[in-house]
Amino acid sequence: MTGHYRAVRTVFVSAAVLILCTASGGLGQGKKDDAVARMKMMEDRQEIEQLLMGDYPRALDSANWPVYGSFFAKDGELIMQGGATKRTGPAAITEFFTKLPAAGGQAVPTTPSACPVPTGTPRTMHVVTNLSLHIDGDMATDQAYWETIATRDCKSVVAGAGHYEDVLKREDGKWKFAKREIFDDLPPRTTTPAAAAPTN
Repeated sequence: MTGHYRAVRTVFVSAAVLILCTASGGLGQGKKDDAVARMKMMEDRQEIEQLLMGDYPRALDSANWPVYGSFFAKDGELIMQGGATKRTGPAAITEFFTKLPAAGGQAVPTTPSACPVPTGTPRTMHVVTNLSLHIDGDMATDQAYWETIATRDCKSVVAGAGHYEDVLKREDGKWKFAKREIFDDLPPRTTTPAAAAPTN
């Protein structure tokens, strides 16, 4: 009986050790997988932030329309002016902006200015803030505020402000716009304020 008891105990202990080692190994792999997933999420967020808040506004302000268009997926859609303007695909988006007179679609002044913009200097600066981003695998959605800083009457003014609503997807290893809709929430003032009435 003693020998039989020892044999049974040995088998039981060996099985317990095997189970513990297997569980421990699985837990360690799980932690490793979680760490890899978190790192990938951080890398994706960094790449998307670079697109939304760095590369995109710089291409816009420098009127680099081929680069601007390259930020959209092959079937990527750009929607503006409450849906009145829609373009699909990098080529169509690039062509649309190329035909505009200046960066951001703002007409270049034809009359002499007391504060001319030096050649090669952007006429606008787009600032992107308040990013809210959700990433789900190879797709992502976001919203962000934008405002356009421009020079008017020798002053830097907010020429317009609004927000973006985007759907992004990973295409050929890079994050691209599947859809970008631009909302003009605070358009620039287009009329001269009425003169104050005389007080006497």
